[in-house]
Amino acid sequence: MVEFIDANNNVESGFLSNTDTDYAVFANGEYFYQLGKDGIDTVQKYHIDAPQLGYYENDGYSLREAGDTSSANPHNIIFLEDENNTAIITRYGNTKSWVVNLNAQSSDDFIITQLDLSHHATPVSDTDSNPEADMAFISGDKLFITLQNLADYAATNNAMVAVFDTNTWQEVDTDPITDGVQGISLALKNHQSGAVHNDKIYLGSLAYAAWGSDDPNTGGIEVINTSTFESSVATDQFAITKITVTDQGKVFFADYIGWENNSLYVLNDDNSYNLVSSDLSNINITTLASLGDNIWLGTNSFDANNDGADDNQIMQIDSTMDYSEAKSFDAVVLSQSITALKPIQIAFFENSANEPSASE
Repeated sequence: MVEFIDANNNVESGFLSNTDTDYAVFANGEYFYQLGKDGIDTVQKYHIDAPQLGYYENDGYSLREAGDTSSANPHNIIFLEDENNTAIITRYGNTKSWVVNLNAQSSDDFIITQLDLSHHATPVSDTDSNPEADMAFISGDKLFITLQNLADYAATNNAMVAVFDTNTWQEVDTDPITDGVQGISLALKNHQSGAVHNDKIYLGSLAYAAWGSDDPNTGGIEVINTSTFESSVATDQFAITKITVTDQGKVFFADYIGWENNSLYVLNDDNSYNLVSSDLSNINITTLASLGDNIWLGTNSFDANNDGADDNQIMQIDSTMDYSEAKSFDAVVLSQSITALKPIQIAFFENSANEPSASE
């Protein structure tokens, strides 16, 4: 946990220690949720004032259905702004995502409904018959779920977004002219990162080059208009590994050149882009997030201790600057917080004192 108080970053580690490592963390108000992914299939709820004490019985509620022999591989949680603490959990290894009650007192009351995505799976070529539901976004009264639709782990031309009405949980047909229930077809492949601001969802695409080849990775940024269901490509000049949008609508992204080789860019209103800082180029960007006027970048590529060794850390970066020209490291980095392990995900919450904090 990194707590930001009076411009000082207080870091505490070691709240939740697990042998398994494939976990993700999500925050909602004063609570955060630890999602056990591939082979774990659980979700546990914690309050920030008692981060070792789980609310749910045992290790948390199971995200498998009774009789399931393979992992549901849950990937993301998105929260509805309602009094009932409703959330959606995407299940990458299953054809159904779940709408759940986070205040449930028992596992019997946990599932509200299931969202069937099986009809969107890539036909014939997708041997697992799963559409690979990954990210989820809320815009107005609509839920948007990204479907990678891989075939034997390879990206296909069937990447899409399914849309649901959050009042009825019925799927929205985004193309009533075509028979059947349609989703939003995407031009790029294998979207792995995304962010929403007002009526736009920004999706970062990363399609890996064939193993052992010298071909470049491909991808870009695709933008969905949540009112019209139209999609457009903002840029296809990069493979994108991370993307975030500030409260003011400023888009920052990290490209992917190769293993631990990323650079930080800002996307301009005309879809041009600028390098944020040459010092934040060709480094290992492990996570990217935003809150208010600033963004937070996780990395292990800099010596924050001045001891000659690179440190795992989270950097707070000023997003309000004019980046028409790349700035220096000292100009853009507002603070650095050293962490025990490599930060791979950041979730923000407000504690009881209403001070912003970040849980990694």
